[in-house]
Order: sequence, then structure tokens, then C-alpha cells
Amino acid sequence: MRAHQLLFDNLIDINPRTGMITFNQKRMALVSVEGLGLLRRDLINTLGMERAKGFLMRYGWAWGMKDGESIASMYEWETQEELMLAGPVLHTLEGVVTVEPDMIEATESSLHFTGFWRNSFEAVEHINHYGYSTDTVCWILVGYASGYLTSTFGKDVIVYEDKCAGKGDDYCRFVAKTMDHLEEKHKKDMRYYKAESLASELDRAYNELHEINKNIMESDKIQEELTNLFLEDKDFSETIDFVAKTLNKSIVVDYYNQIIESAFLKEEDKVVYDNWADKSIYSEEKQNDIATFPIRANNVNLGRMVIIGHEKMRNKDQFIIKRALGVFTIQLFHQWKITRSLWKKKEEFFEEMLNHVDNETFEKRSHLFNFRPDSLNRVLSIKIEPKTNCKEVLQFLNTTYADKDVFSKGQYIIIILSKEDAEHSKEVASSIAKSLHKKFPAAAVYIGVGRESQSLQSLTKSYQDACTISDFIQLTQPSENRISFYEDIEPVIMFLKGTDQKELIDFYQKTIGELVEYDQTSQTNLLLTLKSYLDNNGNLQQTADDLHLSIAGLRYRLERIENLCDVDLKSGPGRFQCQLAIQIYFAIKINSKQNTASH
Repeated sequence: MRAHQLLFDNLIDINPRTGMITFNQKRMALVSVEGLGLLRRDLINTLGMERAKGFLMRYGWAWGMKDGESIASMYEWETQEELMLAGPVLHTLEGVVTVEPDMIEATESSLHFTGFWRNSFEAVEHINHYGYSTDTVCWILVGYASGYLTSTFGKDVIVYEDKCAGKGDDYCRFVAKTMDHLEEKHKKDMRYYKAESLASELDRAYNELHEINKNIMESDKIQEELTNLFLEDKDFSETIDFVAKTLNKSIVVDYYNQIIESAFLKEEDKVVYDNWADKSIYSEEKQNDIATFPIRANNVNLGRMVIIGHEKMRNKDQFIIKRALGVFTIQLFHQWKITRSLWKKKEEFFEEMLNHVDNETFEKRSHLFNFRPDSLNRVLSIKIEPKTNCKEVLQFLNTTYADKDVFSKGQYIIIILSKEDAEHSKEVASSIAKSLHKKFPAAAVYIGVGRESQSLQSLTKSYQDACTISDFIQLTQPSENRISFYEDIEPVIMFLKGTDQKELIDFYQKTIGELVEYDQTSQTNLLLTLKSYLDNNGNLQQTADDLHLSIAGLRYRLERIENLCDVDLKSGPGRFQCQLAIQIYFAIKINSKQNTASH
């Protein structure tokens, strides 16, 4: 017998009286392809794609094995190759798919068989229910061919698709090989054929669903406890500590790597977090199970939750984390709303204070902010360029320096330094500048610190000083982050307040007026060159380095400046006059700007 001699009428016996269809005396049934498609869909939806694939491949394997056994016993075959080629004929006659063998090479111990599948019902039904797939989808066909060839060849044969219409290819193409000649990735397919029955799969799926249901119930109880903690107005630290102990994992809630709250169950977890967050040692992720979850509400970034564990996260943990995130979000958003409200009240409070509200009214409200004007205070002012960063910077400062009074006033961010902070204002200002440079490297930061104050009147002056200094350093050194203190420019401020400004203007115009005019008309920076030279005490190398100039280029500029200003920069009086004129020039620009803004 040869494969092409197989005819449907000779294979299938239909008994109209009993309504039975048999193949080799074994009953068969005509089944709608759409019905098989629905069964396939329901299996995928119930078991998941991977389990449904395994079940359908085993179903096809059993079908192919039975067909192989039946067709082998029904006829005397000329060769084993003809018997194997009968499989594609059977598949085609049964209406499952049109099979076109391409190449078959068989030895006593190996088989390599390729061919084409056209009009695969599986590919059509998969596309109808799920659209195109990223993987091959003819699982029953693959299982059938594997079972049939294993039965007829006598050794384990695995069939796989290297093209599939179900993932958008023009046709399906199958490849069949004995186990010893398969690539490692295809050898793994044997696990589908050696796996348990559908009942076992359903049992496993049931157990998983039971476990999921159990996890949901447990996480619901935990959420109830978390909600109670929130309603009892427990501190955020208690909530995090509760979740950490429940998960048996350390938890950090941070904002831009600044810790808002934490619960480290092990001391080494703190080291792990510091290495990972601050030092960017990301090998910690491989050595520890670190997971992050954003905390957002109403498009506001409130921070993130960082989980640090030493074991892979379980499904149960995921449920608990999801519940915890909900409560954390509510708590942080609640705190954010309160903080925003407090910022507004602080702004109004200090606005009244700076507008010379009477002491009695001020004293009645100052205790609300834990603020005493009669103790040591200094005002720190911050200007940010570009200004679009101001809102984000303000939020960052309030999170990072929650123990300080931070609020915005116009174009300035104001921080009141009290007691120890006022005593160590240089260290505090330096710390703030470093934090801002680290978090906002593209922004320019100008920090001014006003005079020391121990009264309401002098605090107002400290505020005015700080804002003036922020403007001053922005004008003099616009491209660099700078910090300056009242003590640094006190003489100039005194000049502005105690001297006829007309005389000051005449002095600077006489000294550096032509230089200023030349810069404006020629769009040069000779004035800043002069300032840098004077700031560096006439050191040519340091000045050249600051301005990124060659020594020769700097000498040329200085010679041009001396000619324009008619001054000898090598002499002490000449340098002093230019230094004073520059300070007055920038200070008057600031003062004029402030006066314009106030009218």
C-alpha cells in the first residue's frame, strides 16, 4: 500500500441506521471547526495560554498516535516511509489541514521531515478570537504530527512550526526531527507530551485559584488593618512598620532618593538601600530582591515604595503590596494636601510679618508655626533658573528639609533659619546647594543669606538682604551656582542705603562707564572679565582658567579694559576703584529692578 492510494470512502464507514461513523472499527464524530475554536478559546481563558497549549498538544499527540496505530494495522505498507507519508494524507482527508510534504530523510535511527500546512483551522480560529500571535499557534496539528510520527517511526519525534499563519506568515511550515537531532529549545516540547492529564491540569489550576482566593482574603484582612491604622490617625511610620513585618521585607518610601519613612528589618538592608539609591551600585539588585512601586495621586508624584528582600516575591506579597500602596497613597496625599495648606498659611503669615504687622498680632500667630522672632534667625533666599523648576524645587525642599520653614514668595523660595541653623548658616546653605545641584543638575541656583536677626524689624531687613543678594549674584555670575552672605556685600548695601545714589552712579560711570557702554554696544563681556580678574586678586592664571581663556587672550582683554577705563590695574588704587565701581554698578541695577517691581 502507498500513501497516495488512501481514499476517504475506503477509510471511513458510515452507518445511516445507527448514525455511527467508524475508522478502523473505532467510532469517530464530525465536529464543527467553529465548535473546536470555541473549545480552544474556553481552554485558553480557563487554563491560560501556556496550559491550554500543553493540553491541546497532548490531545493532538493522542489523536495522532491512535491514527498511526490504526493505519499501520489496516494495510500492508510498501515501506516505512510510505506509512509515515500516510499521516499527511489522513490529516488532509479528515479536513483538519491541507498537508504538503516537502522533504523526508529517514535512517534507522533518525528522521528529518518537513512540509507545509495550508488552511490550518487552528490558525484561523486563533486569529478570530485573539488576533495575530507573536508565537506559533497550531498546537493540535503539532501534537498530531508528533504523535503520528512517533507511532509509525518507532522513536520519539518532535514536530514544531518555523512559520505559522497564526502569527502573520503566509503559510504554516512544520519541521519533524528525532530527539537526538533537535535543538535544545525544541527538546523542551517533550514535556507537554509527558505531562499529566487534563484532570491534573484542572486540579493544578484549581489549586492555584484556591491559593489566589486565599491570598485575596488574607490581603483583604491586611487592608482592613491598614485602613484602621489610617483612621486611628497612626503615624506613617507605624503603617510602614506594619507592612514590613507582614511581608518580612524592609520597606523605604522615598522622594528623589530622600527617605520620607523607612522600616529596615535588618541593618544590612540599610546599607543595601544606600548603595543602590545614593551610590548607584545596581549590582545590589542582583544580590537582593529589590522592587520599586511609584506612589501617585491626581498626577502628583508623591514618591515611591522600595521593597528590599532576600527571597523572590510571592503572589501573596504582590497582593499585600497592592493593598499597602493604596493606603500609602492616601496617607501621603493627605499629608501633601496638609503641607500645601500650611505652605499657603506660612506665605500669608510671613507676608503680613514683612508688611510690618504690629507685634501683638504677630505674637498671637507666630506660635502656630513654632517660630520666635526674638531668637536668632536668618533668612535664606533661593532663585532658580529656569523659573519653571521652582514648583518642583519647592516640593523637594519641603520634603528634604521638613524641619525648616520653607515657602515661596514671588520669584524667591524663602527658608527661615532659626537657632542652630542660623548659627551654622554656611553649612546649611552649602548642604542645600549640594542637594539642589544633585537633584536638579541643569538648573542654576543663586542663594543669598541675610543678616542675623533677633527682632521682627531686623528679620524684615534680613529678608530684604537675602533677596537682594540672590539678585546680586545672579547678575554678577549668571552661569554658575553661587552662595553669598550679607557679610560679603554689606559695604555695598550700606552704600545704597546711606549715600546719594547720584554720586554713586557718577562714580561708577566715571570709573567703568565706558567699559559698560562698550560691552552693551559690542556685545562683549569685558566687565565680567574685569570682575573675575579682581576677584582672583590679579592672578592671571586663575582668571584665565575661570574664563576659559589663554594667558595671551586675557592680557589683550586687560589692556583693552585699561584703555577704556583709563586705569592702571597693576596698582592698588586702580584695582580698588574698579572693584568698588563694579560692586556699585551691580547693586544699583538690583535696587533699580526692585524699585521698578514695587511700583
